[in-house]
Order: sequence, then structure tokens, then C-alpha cells
Amino acid sequence: MTPGRLEAVLREAAARAFGLPPDEVPFVWPRHDQADGGADAATALAPRLVGKVAARLPPGGGRGRRHHVLVSGRVAAQLESMREEGLADFARVLGDGRGFLNITFTGEQRDALVAEAADGPRFLTGRDWVGEGEWPRTALHEAGPVAQARRLARADARGRIALATGPRTPPPGPGAAEVSWRDPYLDGDRGELLTPAARVLGAVGEDSARVAFCRSVPERPRDTETTGRDLPVLPSAEYPGAWVRLTDANPAFRLRHAHAHAVTRGRWTAEGAPPPAACPEHAAAVRGLLFDGPGVLDTAARREEPHILVRYLEALASAYDEWRACPHAAAGPAERGAPDPDTGTALPAAVAGVLRTGLFLLGVSAPTRL
Repeated sequence: MTPGRLEAVLREAAARAFGLPPDEVPFVWPRHDQADGGADAATALAPRLVGKVAARLPPGGGRGRRHHVLVSGRVAAQLESMREEGLADFARVLGDGRGFLNITFTGEQRDALVAEAADGPRFLTGRDWVGEGEWPRTALHEAGPVAQARRLARADARGRIALATGPRTPPPGPGAAEVSWRDPYLDGDRGELLTPAARVLGAVGEDSARVAFCRSVPERPRDTETTGRDLPVLPSAEYPGAWVRLTDANPAFRLRHAHAHAVTRGRWTAEGAPPPAACPEHAAAVRGLLFDGPGVLDTAARREEPHILVRYLEALASAYDEWRACPHAAAGPAERGAPDPDTGTALPAAVAGVLRTGLFLLGVSAPTRL
């Protein structure tokens, strides 16, 4: 169950509950991070819908939580009816005191979500990337000051995100070809790196620089501003901070390493290595972040804020690292019973698909081998 499909089901249920045309129902992304009680997703549709259906509700109470809960109850009743009619499927739907509906998926829906996320472009945008045109990508070394290179990198990311989510079919995106760790500035000719912007590229590499430039919020940051311990917003050749390190202290390295690990793990399993065991709790955390990906990308596009995408990718990489390093996964499948559906190649492929696509939209390469 992808968030796009769930939103369409919720929209239809709301339209049926209140006799509205479906296009008059507000669009609200269902989110995992808003779910309660172990549910897979929650929707804030009812609070958004109250204003449109106020005349059809009992008088009194304004548009407070009592009406939110009433609206969500009617939508939930329609969801149950649609399930009986074979028009929807889920394990459970439960309202809460906020007026949100919490939806728990079936095992098959969870497996389908993970499988579809492996095709990152289609999963995140709901369509194939087969259109015409080129993805924006500026030569950052042509900038003078580091701040100018930052503006160019952020403009590239905004342009790529807008192209991916806009009305036209996006051009072809990241393919399955192998990508190395080599960097055009770290591993190329440094003789032309004369400006401050070019020298910082020669110090930290293009990929780390693009992540550094897109990770922070302000458009005009202070020279001393950071986005974390030893992570300057405007790294320089003299003070690159952790952006120069090939460790988890460097968010760019961590994202690219998580992608390379996910691809490599899937390759090893496909070549006959025993599939890893994983605890359901960590698998659910990864699956929840995967579910939130399309909504996060849409938000980053609407607000024109690439840092939203960067921080989401970091959260996904962290959840994947916790999944693969879970101490409960040390025992092999033979000791713990049948492998979890999210082990083997499915979950790593899903994480790789979303990370690869997200990095591509930031103009960052995604290595495929450790």
C-alpha cells in the first residue's frame, strides 16, 4: 500500500460519507510518523475536511475536536463498508482523540510497499521518468565565493526536485549502472581549483559539498553557522570540518555508504549468502520511513526547501543502519525460524531505491559497492 493509493481510498471514503465529489475532498498525505498504536499510517483528513462539511454536522462545538472525531468516525465507517465491498483492504482502522484515522496494513500490503519502493523514481513520484529534457547541474567550481557555490547547488537541487514532481514527465533518472566512489574534484586534476569555491571542492569533494550546501535552512547563513558538530554550513579549504571525513560524522558519506551497503547486501544475498534475520521493530521503522518518502518529497518541492529531503534521507539511512546492526539479527534464520518478509533482498533494495533517487535529486552520486 503506497501513500498515493491510500490517499485515494481515503478520499473516496470521505466523498461517500458526506456526498461530496472526490475532487472537493482536500488532499492530505497519510503519514507513518503521525500514526498511533502501532499503525502503519495515519491521516489528518478529518480536521481538514470539517470546514467543508460543517453544515452537515450537528450544531454546536464549532470546528473543535468533537467534530474532528465525528468526521473521522464517518470516514472510518465508509472504509469498513468499502472493505466489505472489496473496494479497499486493510487490517484495521481506528480513530483517535485528535480526529486522525490510524490504518494498519495487512502483511501483503506491507510486502508490496517494500517491493514498490525499490523503484525509487516511480515510488516517490507515482510515475516513470521517461520524459524529455535535462536535469539541472551547475559546475560548482566556476563559482567564486563558497556562498555562491552554495546558492548554485541549492538551485540545482530545487530545480531537480521541481522537475521530478512537476506537471511534465521527468527525464530518465538514476539507472542501475555501477557507480564508484571516485570524485571529479578529489580524484581529478586540481590545477584549476583556484577560487575559494573550487578549493573547497578539492578538499571535501563535490558530493559532500552538495549535501553540505543543501542541509541547512537559511538562504544567507552566517560564516560560523553549523548544522551539527563540526559541520560548517560554508566549509572552506582551510576549515572543511567533518565534511572531509570518510566516516559517519560526515552525513554525505553516511548516506552514500548506506546506499552502497544496501546494494551490496542485496547482491550478496542474490549470490547465495544466507538472508539476514532482523527484528520486526527495526523493520517496521524502516518501512514507515519508506512510506513517508513521497509526502516528504512533495513537501520539499512545495516549500522549495532541499534540506527537508536531506534530513529525510538521513533518517532513512539511520533506520537502515539500526535494522542491519540489530543485535537480535545476529542469529541466523535457522535459529530464529522462518525469515521475516522484510529480510533478504527486499528491504535493502527498497532502501537503495529511495536513497539513490533522493541523492540523485540533490545532484549527488550513489556508489554501488562498499
